[in-house]
Amino acid sequence: MKGFGENKNSKKRDKSFSKSNNNYVNNQLNLASNFFKTGNILLAEKIYSQLLKEGNRSYELLFSYALISRNTLKFKLAKDLLTQSISTYPTKIDHYILFAEILRLEKKFSKAKELLLTARRINSQNSNTLYNLSLLYRDLNETENAIENINHAIKLNPRKYIYNFLKADLLKDIEKLEESRAILNELYLSKNIKDKKDILFLLSNVEQLDSNFLNAEEILLKVIKDYPNFTDAYLNLSDLYFQQKFSKKAKDVISKGIKVNPNIPQMYVNYGMIARSLGDIKDAKKYFLKAISMDKNLFICYLSLSTFYDFADNPNELDYLLNLSIHNLNNNDKAKVFYSRANIYHRLRDFNEASKNYKLANETKRKICLSNKDQLLEKSNKVKKIYYENETKKVVNNSSQELIFIVGMPRSGSTLLENILSLNEEVVDLGEIEILSDIMKTYNPKIKGQNPYEKYVKEVKKLHPNAKITTDKNLFNYMFCPVISKYFENSKIIFCLRNPLDNILSIYRANFTQVYFSTSIEDITEIYIHHYELMKTYFKTYSKTLFFYNYDELVKNPSIEIKKIIDWLGWEWSNKYLAPHENKRSVFTASSEQIRNPIHSKSVGGWTKYKDLLEPAFPLISKNRDLKKYLK
Repeated sequence: MKGFGENKNSKKRDKSFSKSNNNYVNNQLNLASNFFKTGNILLAEKIYSQLLKEGNRSYELLFSYALISRNTLKFKLAKDLLTQSISTYPTKIDHYILFAEILRLEKKFSKAKELLLTARRINSQNSNTLYNLSLLYRDLNETENAIENINHAIKLNPRKYIYNFLKADLLKDIEKLEESRAILNELYLSKNIKDKKDILFLLSNVEQLDSNFLNAEEILLKVIKDYPNFTDAYLNLSDLYFQQKFSKKAKDVISKGIKVNPNIPQMYVNYGMIARSLGDIKDAKKYFLKAISMDKNLFICYLSLSTFYDFADNPNELDYLLNLSIHNLNNNDKAKVFYSRANIYHRLRDFNEASKNYKLANETKRKICLSNKDQLLEKSNKVKKIYYENETKKVVNNSSQELIFIVGMPRSGSTLLENILSLNEEVVDLGEIEILSDIMKTYNPKIKGQNPYEKYVKEVKKLHPNAKITTDKNLFNYMFCPVISKYFENSKIIFCLRNPLDNILSIYRANFTQVYFSTSIEDITEIYIHHYELMKTYFKTYSKTLFFYNYDELVKNPSIEIKKIIDWLGWEWSNKYLAPHENKRSVFTASSEQIRNPIHSKSVGGWTKYKDLLEPAFPLISKNRDLKKYLK
């Protein structure tokens, strides 16, 4: 009996001690939580660390310590704690979600997805799991899966603000702008949401995508006024001005943003992009490298730098770029890494390695966006049939405004030409605007009273009301030559022509975001041959208003070839046209660095270094009587 009694008393003491210990742990956790809320991070961490040393392994301790470690960017410690937590409490949900969030930030998407799917199997009705799955699928560019999961989350918890906000963001990404705008306006009117800056911020994105630039600007200026420390507003306003080619205004805004918070890497990315467009290559390099020093996975910086810098003074950054494992990157980032490596190898004259990486870059990008070759060919042939084969009488318009359309293939010397022409002080370069193509989407020649010219001039005057001469460098306007010839009084078309193999290679080497056929040598070649044959046909009819400008001839003999263009335009000659590199205008194309150099012919014949890569183009080009001479 004595022994039994002792055991009984012993059990009572253990229970009492356990209860006392639990109270102690809970009190310490509450104290640490209060320290964290008031910004005393070090004191909170000290308490968590001491509890672990004392052998405590409660779920609340492991998760809270991991959470604070995530917030202070101590990802390794956070992951170690979460690994312990998952091992000890495998049916809990939140530690899977937190672990996945950290992995998502590290761009380790496969492991993050595995954790979230595990959490969903444990509890398929946890809306927070679905919300985080939606975020993950968005990062993976799997928008349909993202929307499916956020819709499920909203069904489970319809009043959750962040769920509806994410849905509006996803709808914006797939250009369902009206639906996105409706959700955001409803959220903005909600009395339960006090801080409206994120709603306004996203609404400005929607307006910008819908080409309502004044509305977008007004919203962002309001956000900056009401929330002056909200750095994303400075980023977006600089993007808005940059998109409208107001580079100096964009630079002023981003400079203010950096002063507000100098610890945002994307600020320096924006500054670098703006500096590059202004020709400040030294500043562009400085700010891109600054951004990388803050976040080594900003692959847009490596890509931008690789077009004009060999990383000779930055061996650590170069080593990271060339040896980085791309396994856990999404396809957008993979493509940027491959293009960056290819550009570096090209500069090092290692053309075999460059070829391999250009091929990998384009193969990766094809997974993101399908080629639009067939659609372009169909559209071009349709325009030809309606406006050329059934040509009617020319429409006369009373206007003194001189309209110059620069057309051809991308990377055909069009930016150089635009730079030369804009040295005329009366010229306003419109860049690669979509005005004409947008007008032609709805224009019906059978309806009387419609005139695409009047609509075009009206839209141009909105942008530049006092412009006397404009250059429109939407290169794919080549397919609208019959439309321009019939309707556009005082207009001229300059067709940019370049050695087809140099042109095809240059397109394939560029990381175009809108030229969807650029990822295939065969598709580029087919478009090139089609556009050449089409323009040759149009020249027979429109020779008075259509000029063939040969890039290869111009860079070899600039004083002769540039004078031909200026004379054809009827402008007074000046030697300033021979020095386009001195033009201080902003340049927003892939040629923004090259255009700052004096005219040279170094790139002519460069295709010979990539013969194996270009091999798919040879049989197609050999079928064209004019172009096959370039194969010799």
